[in-house]
Amino acid sequence: MINKISVLLSEGIGSKLNSSDNEKEVYAYSIEVLLSLLLNIIILSVAAYILNKKLELLIFIIFLSGLRTFAGGYHARTHMECILLSLSFFVISAMCGTYLKQYGEVILVFGVIFSILMVFWLAPSETENKPLSKNERKKYKVISRIIVITLGLAAVALYFIRDKSGYIYITAVVAMVIESVSLLKK
Repeated sequence: MINKISVLLSEGIGSKLNSSDNEKEVYAYSIEVLLSLLLNIIILSVAAYILNKKLELLIFIIFLSGLRTFAGGYHARTHMECILLSLSFFVISAMCGTYLKQYGEVILVFGVIFSILMVFWLAPSETENKPLSKNERKKYKVISRIIVITLGLAAVALYFIRDKSGYIYITAVVAMVIESVSLLKK
């Protein structure tokens, strides 16, 4: 459905701009990516509102997407699969902070160590849609390592201010672990 809407919109835009078929394809792909992202954010926001986990959504997005941008990882084959996986992973991350408080320190230590090891070992992880040159691989490897260490330190900082921030650090660590596991995509 997203694809059909994107094609229709790109045809309209392309006609008004006298664009070539190749340009229309680029428009369609760009619109498709934006619509999918928008729909995903709307669904995640509704879920966060219903679960009263708005701060957890922000933390989830920062910690998962912050690392995913350069580390890579599994990419869903369809928009629906992407949306369902994102929703599932958000709910899991958010609920861990609620139901696994008694294991917070264990989750923090092992989750951060696991994420760092996985990123150092597997990142960046390429996909068919995003092959990397040798220089990009080197650059993304360094950046993803810096990001995972920074996010790990941020999670530890959230732990030390848990009196004010609650158990949000658990959501952060679980999001990092989920992204790290997605590096095993094959």
